[in-house]
Amino acid sequence: MIIKKIEFYPLALERKERFVTATGSNKIAHNIVVKVVTDDLIGWGNACPSRVTNEGTKSVQRALKLFSKRLIGEDAARINNIHSKMDALLYKNPSAKAGIDIALYDLLAKHAHLPLYKLLGGHKEKMLTDKTIGIDEAKVMVKRAIQYKKEGFKALKIKIGLAVEEDAKKLHEIRKAVGDDIKIWVDINQGYDVNETINFIKRVKHLNIEFIEQPVKFDDLISLQKITKESPIPIMADESVKSPEDCLNIVSNKCADLLNIKLMKCGGISPAIKINDIAERGRLKVMIGCMGESLISIAAALHFALSQKNVVYGDLDSHFSLKKDVARGLTFKNGYLSPSDKDGLGIEVDIQ
Repeated sequence: MIIKKIEFYPLALERKERFVTATGSNKIAHNIVVKVVTDDLIGWGNACPSRVTNEGTKSVQRALKLFSKRLIGEDAARINNIHSKMDALLYKNPSAKAGIDIALYDLLAKHAHLPLYKLLGGHKEKMLTDKTIGIDEAKVMVKRAIQYKKEGFKALKIKIGLAVEEDAKKLHEIRKAVGDDIKIWVDINQGYDVNETINFIKRVKHLNIEFIEQPVKFDDLISLQKITKESPIPIMADESVKSPEDCLNIVSNKCADLLNIKLMKCGGISPAIKINDIAERGRLKVMIGCMGESLISIAAALHFALSQKNVVYGDLDSHFSLKKDVARGLTFKNGYLSPSDKDGLGIEVDIQ
């Protein structure tokens, strides 16, 4: 499987509604679709830059242009070797590397005539995914929570992080509206300090919240450690974990109870496997998350998650928020996301 050509296509995918978190808002999801071609196969990947990784559409395109020149002639099956070459060419740039990585895994599984999750180990066949509710007025967030429950979602991730008292009231209203049979996950997106977080937890600890994600700034591990030690609700690290080294630091210093792996943060499936291995050895369960991604990289994240026993939470919902996606091939039923049984990612991509 020798790489003959690499192409990429920047896309501005419109969301159904503006998405707001504690760190900003957007109406457009910027993605760069990656196409890796060998003699007889095509592998599809996707990059989704964000402020979390300090990337933008232009920087990802520059990185992919460099990779497309240097990786021609390489064996597409030697994915770890290609990661070493990309790392030697450019420092960081994880979502650009993820775009290449995902396409290579798609190729590898197609060559093996297997769905990717089976090639990677095939631990399970479907994944419960949440639906995320962005920051808005309480009545709007409650309305969306009710609607998503009707659509079949069994878990809701609630974005907060602007004001403790108001946020706590929103959580009370949402829990009252959806009842006790819906899982509620809370994401503060680095919006609080340590005292605000502890205050918030006291206000909502009786609401059966499954976990609280990234309450403080990504580099404030001392505060994260303190909150984790004191909180009766499990604490998940997200922006604090972008690499295997970050994960080892979190595990060693007991800074969190759970971890969120995102392919765009770490550089693709190969680094995600390394991070999950460290987390599992540290007895920290993992969630697979996403940015504003198209179905292409959502499919890749799903296949990774299905192959790993330690990945027990799924936040794979960004494609649901797009007015029009560029790919299809996943099935959502009764709160669970499932891949097709076709080779590779099992998706169809439509690039005009």
